[in-house]
Amino acid sequence: MLTVLIPTYNEKNNITICVKKLNEFKNLNKLNFDIFFIDDDSKDGSKEELADVASLNNNVKYKIRKNKKRDLTKSLIFALDHINSDYICVIDCDLQHNYKLISPLLDLLINENYDLAIASRNLNNKYINNLSLIRKMISLIGILLCKSLGIKKVTDPLSGFFIIKTSILKSISQHIKNKGFKILLSILFLLKDKIKIKEIETNFS
Repeated sequence: MLTVLIPTYNEKNNITICVKKLNEFKNLNKLNFDIFFIDDDSKDGSKEELADVASLNNNVKYKIRKNKKRDLTKSLIFALDHINSDYICVIDCDLQHNYKLISPLLDLLINENYDLAIASRNLNNKYINNLSLIRKMISLIGILLCKSLGIKKVTDPLSGFFIIKTSILKSISQHIKNKGFKILLSILFLLKDKIKIKEIETNFS
C-alpha cells in the first residue's frame, strides 16, 4: 500500500538505525509499508550496509543508481520504475524527520482524499527559527519562488518529507527535468491547482 522511499548518499551509519526506527514505528501502529532505499552510488560502504539490512528485513529493498552524475531528484525518479504501491512517502535518511507523522499524512490521502500531504516546518511559523540561517534563507526563498509561480497555499515547498499518490508522481515524472535535492518544488510547479494538498506541522530534530 505504501512505500517509504529514502534517497541516500554516503549515509552508511544511518541506514540500519533508520530501518530499525521505521520498523518499530510500523509494528507499533500496525501499518503496512515497505522501505525502499535508492542510493546514488555511495563510496562509504552504504551499498554493503544496504545489502545486509535487506537480507535481515523482508520489507527492505534497495537499488543503486550507477554511472550517472549524483543527483537526488534523478535518483527518486529512477526509483519510480521499481515501485508499485498506491502511495509513496519520501523521507530523508539523516534521522531528522518525525516518523510518527507518517500515519496522519497517509490518513489525509486515504480517508480525506488529498493527493499530496506535506510535513511543514513553516505552517504556523513555529519551527522556522530553529533552522540555521542558511537553511532559513533557502526556505524563505523557496516560499517566495512558489508564490511567484502561483503556488500560494504551501508554506514549506522545500520539505523533504511528504506523501503522494504514486500514480500522480509517475504521471509527471518525465516532465521533472530539474536537478538538485528539492523534488517537491518541481511537483508543486507541475501540478499547481490540479491536486488537493494539505500540510501538517512538524519540527526537524
